[in-house]
Amino acid sequence: MDKKRVIGNATFPDLHRPAMGRVHHTHGSRYRRATAHAAALWGAILLNLIFLVAAAHRVRAETPCPIPDSLALRDIALPASKQQVAADRHLTVLTFGGIHPAGADATAVGATYPARLEAALRAALPEVEVAVANEAAPGKSSSDVPAALPALIARTGAKLVIWGPGGRDVAAHVDHAAFGDAVNRGIEAARHAGADLILLDTSFVPSPTRMALIEAYRDRLLAAAAANHVPLLRRHGMMRLWSEDGTLNLAARDQAERELVVRHLFSCVAQGLAAPIAAAVR
Repeated sequence: MDKKRVIGNATFPDLHRPAMGRVHHTHGSRYRRATAHAAALWGAILLNLIFLVAAAHRVRAETPCPIPDSLALRDIALPASKQQVAADRHLTVLTFGGIHPAGADATAVGATYPARLEAALRAALPEVEVAVANEAAPGKSSSDVPAALPALIARTGAKLVIWGPGGRDVAAHVDHAAFGDAVNRGIEAARHAGADLILLDTSFVPSPTRMALIEAYRDRLLAAAAANHVPLLRRHGMMRLWSEDGTLNLAARDQAERELVVRHLFSCVAQGLAAPIAAAVR
């Protein structure tokens, strides 16, 4: 056998083993680079989608709700609150509830009613330190609120109480006269404790059957506010307007959508309160 040929045959695989290794390493590097590039691309796409969804939710939750002059709260007097602001540039507000309906993460992302209200008030009163103290509504109905108010006001230092009675009373089928009496006693309790009070009108529900149940309580609430000269945010009329013009889908059934609607509602109610409060305490 030709020696040169043998050498050639003998060395062929030896020469090509490292060569094949180099080719494999090169292809592997290219594959890894291509894989890393694809992963980065998909990661960027997914991240953008997450930001877009979050932004869409955020825009929906923060879109202002129209409030016509006929429903707006204006020219109100809040003497105790104004005195607190004048004394130390501080305003403490006491509210009730408005957390769980907005979803499990509502507190973490500042989507609860007290968080929205505090943010709106701070924006309207940048020179004032605003704190919103939120409490669970005392007892099982509005009848339990008046007795608890003095201690809550003293403990929180609140000079403004915002109270929306009626929802629990409707659910518990509280006697209409007893409800009206509870509202009157709540007004008296807040005043005796040295705090101003703003009442929230009952909620609007796009259901004739449920509205028939709510209306009698609403009549008592409006009568108590008028008789005692207490400011009342016409939340009922606002919600009806927002429902009819498509601003809020109050008939939403999907849980996730309902939570977004509630967050949007909290933001709009907060905006409806912030401007008149700011005007009254300056």
